[in-house]
Amino acid sequence: MQERSIFTNSLAGLASGVVVAVVVSWFASSAYRDGSLLAPLFALVLAMGIPYLLYDALEKRLTFGLFAAALLSGFSLLVLVVGGQPSGLTVLGLSLLAVSLAVGTDLVLQDFGTPVKVSPRFCYGALVTFLVVALPLSTRQIVREHHVALQEDDALIRTVAQHVHPQGDTIVFESISPRQQEQLKRLVSVRTKEKTYTLADAEVESVLEERTVKRQNRKQPTPAVISREQEERMRLILSLQGVPAPDDITLFSRRGPITTSELSVALEKKNPG
Repeated sequence: MQERSIFTNSLAGLASGVVVAVVVSWFASSAYRDGSLLAPLFALVLAMGIPYLLYDALEKRLTFGLFAAALLSGFSLLVLVVGGQPSGLTVLGLSLLAVSLAVGTDLVLQDFGTPVKVSPRFCYGALVTFLVVALPLSTRQIVREHHVALQEDDALIRTVAQHVHPQGDTIVFESISPRQQEQLKRLVSVRTKEKTYTLADAEVESVLEERTVKRQNRKQPTPAVISREQEERMRLILSLQGVPAPDDITLFSRRGPITTSELSVALEKKNPG
């Protein structure tokens, strides 16, 4: 059975390295934007590392590792397009799918009697351009995402801080939009003097708020109702696990290990009725 050198051209290797660098850089910046770095980075290492364990030839190890990383990034983009979130178990599953497709393609070709041989020129050309492009490009995109995250997280925390109050041994966040609710549960935590709580553990209640638009003019002293709209708002109820609500708390957001915003908030109890 004769091996077929499919990946041989050095220019094709250089171009492939650039393509992989671009999609992997996007994947890294997307993971930072999502705020959960551990699972995506582990998934990327997994996708690039499994081929290294499966193949004996160094050229195949490196090439199929890059190929799997590119597939993982592409699958993550597809998940975002259909409205999903490539994080947690999802991104780990995508990593295994990427490796299966990359290695499976090689196995299928072997079954057809055409094992793939990767030339050193293609492999090292792709590897060098990947490293040269991916490192600065990833750094640039993550720095850009960090500046955006600082502004977005600060605006989010300052907005919700206006609608937070204690209620028994809970802290209630009122008038939260569905999008803010998703961001709060994913990014924001509450720190008291005794303990830190994540809003991912908060209970969610859905509230329908009705808004009436009226029009009044000189000829028509009685206001006329133009429209009535219903808007879904959320309430987040964070249990302090039997501890009385403190007089003040600190809201802070994190993207991975990095704190992007922090605000101290004095809690004012609502008067009953």
